[in-house]
Amino acid sequence: MSEQQGGNNVKPAGGGRGAKGARAQAAAGEAGQQQPAGGAAAGEGEQRQEPVQQAQPQPGGRDVRAGWGRYLVAPRPAGLLGGGVPPIEASALFALLEEDPDAEIVTELRPSRARGLGAIAGPHPVCPPVAVVAMPGERARALAANPQVVVEADQPLSYTPVPPVGPGPVAVIDPMLAVTLEEPQQFTLRVMGSDGDEVAGAHVWAIGTGGPVHGVTGPDGLVSLTLAADTPETLQALYVRPPSGYWPTRTSIPRPAAGGEAVVQVQALSDAFEGFPGRAITGWGVQAMRLNQIPPTYRGNGIKIALLDSGVNTGHPDLKDAVHHGHDFTATGNGAWGVDACGHGTWCAGIIAAADNRTGITGIAAEAELHALKLFPGGHLSDLIQAVDYLITRDIDIAQLSLAYPLPSQLAAWKLADAHTAGITLIAPAGDTAGPLTHPATLPGVLSVGALAHTGTYPPSSPLAAAQPPWPGPYPAPFTPTGPGVDLIAPGAAVITTALGDGYAAVDGTALAAAHVTGLAALLLAHHDHLRTQVMPRTATRADHLYQLLRTACRPLPGTDPRTGAGIADAPTALGIPTSWQADPYTAAGHTRPSA
Repeated sequence: MSEQQGGNNVKPAGGGRGAKGARAQAAAGEAGQQQPAGGAAAGEGEQRQEPVQQAQPQPGGRDVRAGWGRYLVAPRPAGLLGGGVPPIEASALFALLEEDPDAEIVTELRPSRARGLGAIAGPHPVCPPVAVVAMPGERARALAANPQVVVEADQPLSYTPVPPVGPGPVAVIDPMLAVTLEEPQQFTLRVMGSDGDEVAGAHVWAIGTGGPVHGVTGPDGLVSLTLAADTPETLQALYVRPPSGYWPTRTSIPRPAAGGEAVVQVQALSDAFEGFPGRAITGWGVQAMRLNQIPPTYRGNGIKIALLDSGVNTGHPDLKDAVHHGHDFTATGNGAWGVDACGHGTWCAGIIAAADNRTGITGIAAEAELHALKLFPGGHLSDLIQAVDYLITRDIDIAQLSLAYPLPSQLAAWKLADAHTAGITLIAPAGDTAGPLTHPATLPGVLSVGALAHTGTYPPSSPLAAAQPPWPGPYPAPFTPTGPGVDLIAPGAAVITTALGDGYAAVDGTALAAAHVTGLAALLLAHHDHLRTQVMPRTATRADHLYQLLRTACRPLPGTDPRTGAGIADAPTALGIPTSWQADPYTAAGHTRPSA
């Protein structure tokens, strides 16, 4: 492993829908006046950190003057200008910005000269060249008043946008209303595993009247929480998320022992899965989608998948030989796409492409070529635009967009429309909001995926148990969006997957659901008679055909819940393989239900 590729040396504590596609094609048609950036197709065989040439950094980097902000500035496409308004060339606009004393160009984003096959087939991009500009807010507002110009904030990327204090879909505690103690109190907690080990690196949240208080356990499993507006007696619940090896836990607040230390026990994954991780398991999500009932030769060979996320822990035994391509688009720019700062990208990568090495888990498309595009932490919309250009020039087949931004972006929408026109299948988690969908899952040409949960696939101590329905079986996860706009649903709760270090974790989120769909989409492109990459041209028609196959192959859940979209995708149906349905996909493979 090269130094650039990296790897997380963390030791675990234990063991479009059709309408969307049509709208995207219509958007692409509006760019007829845009000139293509010519050039040859990107070469094959590039390894490790791959150069991205379209960004032209200027002096100043990401740091901007005090009181200034970062904005995206671009000429409005000619087809979108009002009558009588002449278009402005990007070069002319950028030259004016260079001369403006109240503006400083940080970077210019232009389509790469290396065009992919799909970009050659659809040579007229919707998204114009974009300048990343530092300037005061009043200058940005004045510039945005010009009908020839598009001006947007260069929003930071996140996973689920944080709602503002005040009315909204998610209740938020206003910290200004909290009654603080004159002297904050300390609450000391030790996290122990059911196997008797102290659990290091566990995230702990104590929920009280003054809002959540967070801490991380040290090597001895201890964490000390500073309570500014609560006492230990007024705390209401405790959430513990171990980094790996154990189930997440929700519990009432334990009483401190005589020494002032409270103890919480978390259940080891090996209690539910005998011999794990030394013995391989098949996740309940793989079984629920009947992916375990298709031929073992279906591995997604020849398909290129890009994961736009937090990077991937390439030091994990299940991923070290599965991820050989990537790029770091974050502020550091140090090429560390093989280091995952938060674990999120590693979770999704395991579902998609974990190696079949007879231990741990196996990815749905274990032989696909996975590209790790690192955009978090530190990424902005401008970095997302660069990453989409990477997709187009590298002939990526499927891109999972595992990041969100709080406000709609016309420039991001245009750039993703270019990717759709180039035949790239775009899949995005709907968001963990329990409310509206996040961007970019709302966009035309992007398949939005909600999360499914299943009773009995997690222990009673799991936070999921507090919101499960009174009937057994599958149900929409409590955090999945209420819609409208969810295309389909996939397993996204109590999913066992790869984690930081060399362990495994039980995790939740619509991104995990999207990873299941991304894996199935790779199998369809590689093995479906009408979609095989070597047969179907790289155009928007291919992506739309794939979306349609996935949606029509869904099994609807009982009722008319808008959170479930078309239902859960069924792999044998999508692939045209007749098999028998197993009534209980979790226990059919001999797995034991998690217990308390």
